[in-house]
Amino acid sequence: MRISSLQTFTTSVNRIVDLTSQVGKTQEQISAGTRILQPSDDPVNASKVLDLQQELSSRDQYIKDINLLENRAKLEEATLDTINNVLQRMRELTTRAGNGALIPSDKEAIAAEMDQRLQELKNLMNSKDTSGEYLFAGYRGKIEPFVDTGNNNFLFNGDEGQRFIRISNSVSLPAGDSGKDVFVDIPAAQKTFVTQASPSNTAVPPAQVSVGLMVDQELYNEFYPEDIIIEFQNPDEMTVAGLPAQANFNIISKSDGRLLKENQPYISGKPIEINGVQVQIEGNPNTGDTFTIESSEDQGVLTTFSRLIDGLRYLDNSEEGKKAYSQLIADSLTNLKAAENSLLETRAEIGARLNTMDSTRSLHEDMKLVSTELLSQIRDLDFAKASSQLSFESFVLKAAQQSYVRISGLSLFNSLR
Repeated sequence: MRISSLQTFTTSVNRIVDLTSQVGKTQEQISAGTRILQPSDDPVNASKVLDLQQELSSRDQYIKDINLLENRAKLEEATLDTINNVLQRMRELTTRAGNGALIPSDKEAIAAEMDQRLQELKNLMNSKDTSGEYLFAGYRGKIEPFVDTGNNNFLFNGDEGQRFIRISNSVSLPAGDSGKDVFVDIPAAQKTFVTQASPSNTAVPPAQVSVGLMVDQELYNEFYPEDIIIEFQNPDEMTVAGLPAQANFNIISKSDGRLLKENQPYISGKPIEINGVQVQIEGNPNTGDTFTIESSEDQGVLTTFSRLIDGLRYLDNSEEGKKAYSQLIADSLTNLKAAENSLLETRAEIGARLNTMDSTRSLHEDMKLVSTELLSQIRDLDFAKASSQLSFESFVLKAAQQSYVRISGLSLFNSLR
């Protein structure tokens, strides 16, 4: 077989190029600390490396989410603990208010402290997390959940939703609790009611309705579960009865539109009593403005405190007033116990979530160790082996270069004499 000089030179050069490339690759592997520099180096293991990296990234994100969720849960738990302390103080004040020997000034002193505690409680229930969102507002985290619409009549302005955060492929936990579930939907000791001004009222500034008092539970029980509407009429309606034109209202049964009382003269702040319920409306309502008294089996903790304060201040010493006051104290103590139970249940749920977070985070940490070790086995370079390989490849390259120098100098003419 004939081998031309050109073929010899080409073969030698290609060999040197290949060896140089291999030495360069080995040097790059040592510099990067990995044996897979690009997918083509090892397609199967390169795919495994990508999967393991994605898994580690996912677990890191899960751990980050768990830490954020844990901080929020601990903040909520601490807030509920403080709220429980306020409830215990309110229980003490309620028990003291039940002393039949109290004089009006004693009741006013208790009512004054309850007023302060009520505002403290409202502020706690409107607590925010570290990102500035309200803890108990449900999905509406940027909106203040508990708003005083006037006369300590509080409206829940959030919603009942719970945002869930995924902390593993199969586990999601709520990021908080709705204030409606924790503080509003509390079973009442007796059949009760809530009052509210219609959002479509047109008076400016809007007239306000008090939280209301139960002055005759038995009478109200007979009417329950009907709702009541207080609707303001044209002042000229009074002239029909031969009276001077003045603000007046009708009291209507909501379900059937039945007229319970007609053209009642209105005086701002004067108690309005109907079917065992007493409310006060303050302001100057326009014709057509309405206020509702809705029946309910639940009574929010803020409503319980507001009614206690109103009872201390406004229930008189008549036989009816004493009976209503005694019933108010007894029902309030029962409602406070129900509120404490609601807090206890919520705190137990938070504790269960925290336990789940701890166990899930531990699992992620353990799986990260396993995945990191496996990733190291697949991807990381054996430096001792690579150094030996680099020495060998460098030696072979040097030998090839020296051989090329000698071969490139050969010629048939050198053999002629």
